[in-house]
Amino acid sequence: MKNSLFLFISLLFVCTLTAQQKEIPLYEGAAPGSETSNWNEGVSEQNSWQTKLVYNVTRPTLTVYQPPMGKANGTAVIICPGGAFYALSINSEGNDVATWLTQKGVTCFVLKYRLARSYTSDPAAEVNAKMGSKEFTEETNQVIPLAIADGKAAIAWVREHAADYQLLRNRIGIIGFSAGGTVAGSAAFNFTAENRPDFIGSVYSYIPKQLLGTVGNNTPPLFAVAASDDQLGLAPHSVDMYNSWVAAKKSAELHMYAKGGHGFGMRKQNLPSDQWIERFGDWLDQQGLLKKPAFNPELALYEQRVYPTVDGHILPYRILYPANYDRSKKYPLLLFLHGAGERGKDNEKQLTHGARLFLKEENRSAFPAIIIFPQCPEDSYWAASKIDRTVQPVKFELDYSGPANWPLQAANELVQKIMKEDAVDPSRVYITGLSMGGMGTFESVFRYPNLYAAAMPICGGGDLKLYDKRVKKTAFRVFHGAADAVVDVKMSRDMVEKLKSLKAEVKYVEYPGVNHNSWDNAFAEPDYLGWMFGKKR
Repeated sequence: MKNSLFLFISLLFVCTLTAQQKEIPLYEGAAPGSETSNWNEGVSEQNSWQTKLVYNVTRPTLTVYQPPMGKANGTAVIICPGGAFYALSINSEGNDVATWLTQKGVTCFVLKYRLARSYTSDPAAEVNAKMGSKEFTEETNQVIPLAIADGKAAIAWVREHAADYQLLRNRIGIIGFSAGGTVAGSAAFNFTAENRPDFIGSVYSYIPKQLLGTVGNNTPPLFAVAASDDQLGLAPHSVDMYNSWVAAKKSAELHMYAKGGHGFGMRKQNLPSDQWIERFGDWLDQQGLLKKPAFNPELALYEQRVYPTVDGHILPYRILYPANYDRSKKYPLLLFLHGAGERGKDNEKQLTHGARLFLKEENRSAFPAIIIFPQCPEDSYWAASKIDRTVQPVKFELDYSGPANWPLQAANELVQKIMKEDAVDPSRVYITGLSMGGMGTFESVFRYPNLYAAAMPICGGGDLKLYDKRVKKTAFRVFHGAADAVVDVKMSRDMVEKLKSLKAEVKYVEYPGVNHNSWDNAFAEPDYLGWMFGKKR
């Protein structure tokens, strides 16, 4: 029984670890400068370096290692293994480093950058035979610029996809070993805003003086480590890097071990150098890079604001502007109404569902828009209703005969305020919401019939008695899960039939077997945003 349990746990661990590893091409198609490189990537398990090697890389990739659930802190590290530009010591200087760092909450990307061509299945033997020769110098000189370009492209890729991995765009660093240290160290020079690393890790790096650039005001902090008995004589390179940073009064830390040799990586040699990764962790912590931010890092682009109403209420809201916002242009505007579980006054919880959708680079590029997420207080609701929670699904009686609840009125007033003050196209104003917010979506269109070009209520409902022809100016797309145990799917079905009777434009999507979280399915619809942003008044 114990053996079976141990086997099950071991298999579960392996499956979980495997699920965390995803290999992503760094470029679409052939890497620039390697269009004619058509040899196949290989793996060497048995070689004189006594470690697993990857060789003949012509199409660079990033392998993603994510921290355990709930542990991510918003920091990312791109890891560049070494191998003399002919191979990559993929475990000791790559995957094992990533595994250690993920336990600290760091999201890791192991980079397979471009290498010189190996003509056998034993790149270690080739390097040993060529090292110091003219042929070796010529071949590595050709590939080094390509490898450095891959390192910078990797930083830019991770920053571009930061929202997908819940990363802070200003906490993206790079660490490299030996030849990989050339890739990492060179990222500290001649960078752009997109590919600038926020910190550098250099482990027994090959950084000769001709590759050591000028340390300037915006040069990132440096962590360097090497061993004095490095058999390749690279210890002075780390010292030169450190001295350059210190001379420029930039943050730097150097660990120089008496013993350790070259290529120790994550190997255990029973020497003090075995603990270098602990020192790197200490340094990251001292830099504040292991601390979780007070808020979800991926949501930082949503500006925190409040809207004071004329009757003394305060409505917290978050607003996202398009990338490269240009006030001389006109943009669509979207109001997003959250569900009951996200009520409060922290001005953050309302971003739990849906906010990430608008942060995806492809969506920000294809649908530049102003997005508003107001937050309803805990003692109120968006929609005017009577609620009976003693039954399931919960019984809602929606009634529009009286005034709107103040949060809903304030949210719609806020939309009109933003329309006047910002670069908004008045013909392209939209509303969507889920659960309580879906009910608020239906009610908003009823109370403000000339405002919204399209509405997308998710698992919501409305006042069937009072809904009338005034809503015909708005196009509706309604979503609901057929197995919803909170908001009866009948509420959406009835509203859709009502809209059809009013000759309104309506499209209904129902998900068989889906419970209350039908917004996950709705957000995954390939034309969820395209349909909405395609509508005009």
